[in-house]
Amino acid sequence: MSKTDICVLKQEEFFRPGEHVQIQLSNEFPDYVGVIHQHKFIEVVYILSGTATHYISGKTSPVKRGDLFIINMDTPHAFMPDESNPEDFVAYDLMFTPEFFDQSLTGENALEALNDSFMFYSLFRGKQRYQPYFSVSGSNYTLFGELFHKIYLEHRARDVGYLEIIRAYLLQLIITIFRLDEASGTKSGADPNRQIIAYLMDYIGKNYHRKISIQELADRVYLSRDYLTRFFRDATGQTVTAMVQKIRIENVCRLLSTTDLTIHEIATSCGFEDMKFFYSVFKKHMQLLPGDYRRQTRCRRAKEEE
Repeated sequence: MSKTDICVLKQEEFFRPGEHVQIQLSNEFPDYVGVIHQHKFIEVVYILSGTATHYISGKTSPVKRGDLFIINMDTPHAFMPDESNPEDFVAYDLMFTPEFFDQSLTGENALEALNDSFMFYSLFRGKQRYQPYFSVSGSNYTLFGELFHKIYLEHRARDVGYLEIIRAYLLQLIITIFRLDEASGTKSGADPNRQIIAYLMDYIGKNYHRKISIQELADRVYLSRDYLTRFFRDATGQTVTAMVQKIRIENVCRLLSTTDLTIHEIATSCGFEDMKFFYSVFKKHMQLLPGDYRRQTRCRRAKEEE
């Protein structure tokens, strides 16, 4: 089947205006059962009854009651019901975008976007960055079924605060999946403190070019500013500010060595707004000025190429 033959499901076809979450039963939209499709949102599928074959990423696997799948955006897949089974194939389809949890992820629709939210950092660590899907097999009904049922009822009733309740239930669902995955031995256990530091280092590494405050980092890992300050220093031996400066200077050095950008352009692109302060920090870290560093590295490279 060519890519043009694959049905593409868009958010506006299923989601209510202004919402970033939708849940339905597969038999409420039978036209999409057994049809290979992909979507512009994350989908969590939980099998309620019947059996089927799941086609995804060039693989096929049998599915049954209690199986759960998290399917990334732009991943062609289909559940083909087993016609020989007298029990109808029925599944919950829970769809959402990352911004349902974190407004900073607005416009992002893929699983990898959730790596930018500490809330989901643990779940997806160690997975390939563009993972097409994630699954948990053999769970009993009550483990996930009750959560899906609660989300379904909240979404239908639309009582005051229903989106906040759905968000809480979905977070509980994701954490439960994480715990099951840990218990199954598919992931090695990790020290939560190390996870926090790993997340913060990853976040700083992606955002060093702009202003980063300690309060911003504290908010992202749900800690107080004072606690994060002490925690980070104890864990890394450096203050948050010192670590941000270190990462910025490392990137300044990289650009001095590999580009012809001016020193001012490099400094501002790495998050330094005050040039006097930049020169002071650079000399403290490298024991020489940026221009001298650039000349030395270029001379060294020229000698190596001779």
